[in-house]
Amino acid sequence: MIDAMKTEIAPPETSTPAAVPKSSRWKASLLLLGTALLAAALLAAGLVPRLLHRAQLEKIAAASPYPIVNVDTAIAGDAGAELVLPSSVEAQQSTPIYPRVNGYVKTIVADIGAKVKAGDLLAEIETPELDEQVNSATAALAQARANLKIAQTTSERWQQLGKSRVVAPQEVDERQSALEARTADLTAAEANLQRLTRQRGFQKITAPFDGTVTQRHIEVGQLVTGDLNDEIRVLYRMEQIQTLRAFVNVPQSYYRFVSVGQSVDLSFKEVPGRTFPGKVVRTAGSLDAATRTLRTEIQVANDKAELVPGLFAEVKFKVQREQPPITIPARALILQTSGPQVATLGADNKVLLASVVISRDLGKSIELASGLTAGTRFVANPNDTLRDGTTVAPAAASSAGK
Repeated sequence: MIDAMKTEIAPPETSTPAAVPKSSRWKASLLLLGTALLAAALLAAGLVPRLLHRAQLEKIAAASPYPIVNVDTAIAGDAGAELVLPSSVEAQQSTPIYPRVNGYVKTIVADIGAKVKAGDLLAEIETPELDEQVNSATAALAQARANLKIAQTTSERWQQLGKSRVVAPQEVDERQSALEARTADLTAAEANLQRLTRQRGFQKITAPFDGTVTQRHIEVGQLVTGDLNDEIRVLYRMEQIQTLRAFVNVPQSYYRFVSVGQSVDLSFKEVPGRTFPGKVVRTAGSLDAATRTLRTEIQVANDKAELVPGLFAEVKFKVQREQPPITIPARALILQTSGPQVATLGADNKVLLASVVISRDLGKSIELASGLTAGTRFVANPNDTLRDGTTVAPAAASSAGK
C-alpha cells in the first residue's frame, strides 16, 4: 500500500534553445572575418610605411655619427602681394548742431532719417527776450540818428560863426568833436542792431550741408541755451553719407607701397561676395612714433546708400614689391633672446645661425625682409642643441613653401 500511496513526481520540463540555422552562422563568421581583414589592411597601410621610414632613418643614423635633420631651401615669394588691414567706415562729414540763442523750441520740422538739403529748416526756437533786445536796439539806432542830425546842424552853425569870429575857436572845435562822437554813436548802434538781427536769425535751425539727420535731442517746449558747446546741449547730428571714408594704419614695412590716388577694395561681412572700390585720398606723410604706422584715409562712394557709417571693413591693398621676401616654414624659425634666427647649412653641412628680420607672419610660413637669400639651405626642424659649426646629416630635401 505504501508503494501504492507513493506519487510519482515528474521532473520539470526544460526548454531547449532553438537550433541556429547553419546559413546564419556562416554569414556571421564571414562578417567577422571580413572586418578583421579590413582592420589588418588599414593597420598595415599606416604602420608599414612608418616602420620602413623608421628603419631607413635608423640605418642612416647608424651610418652617420652626425645629427639627422630635415633640410629645406629658401625660396623667393611672389612679387605681388595683398595687404589686408582692418578699418571701419565713417561718414564723409559729420557734425553736431548746437543752439546759438536762448529760448524754447517752437517747432520741429526734421526728425532722424530725414534727407535734407543745405539751408533746409530743421527746427525753430522762440526767443522773446532776444526780440525785445532787437526792438531796443532799433530804438537806440533811431535815437543815435536824431542826435547825429542835431550835432551836425549845430556844428555847421558854429562853423559859420567861427568864420565871422563871433565865437571862439575853442567852442567851434567842441561842436565838431560832438559831431564826431554822435557819428560814432550811430555806427555803434547800427552794429549792435545788426548783431542782434543776425543772432535772431539763429531762431531757425537749418541744415549746414546736404545730408541725413542721424540724431535728434530736442522736444517742443524744451528750453535751450546758446553758445555752450556741451554734449548734452546738442540739438541734432547730421552726416553726409553719399561718400564714406575709412582710416587705416599701414605698417612701416609697407608705407612705400601706398600712394595718393591708389585704388583699393573694401569688403564687408554684411555684404558677402562683393567688394566696393575705394581710393586713397591722403596720407599723414609721417609715421606714428608709437605704432610705426602711416595714417591713411580712403574714400568709397555710397550713392546707393548700401553702406552705413560704423561698419567694420577689410581694406585690401594690391602692392608690387621690388624685392620679393624670402619665404620659409614657420617651424624653421629659432626664437632666442638674441632675436629670430635660422639654422643655415653650408656646402660642408655645417650649421651657421643667421639672424633674420620678419616681414610678415602668414601662419604656416613666414616672409623674411632680410637675413636669407633665395637658394640658401636651412634646417627645417631645428632644436636647441644646434650651434654654430655643428655638422649635421641632411635627411631629406624639400621646398620651403611646402
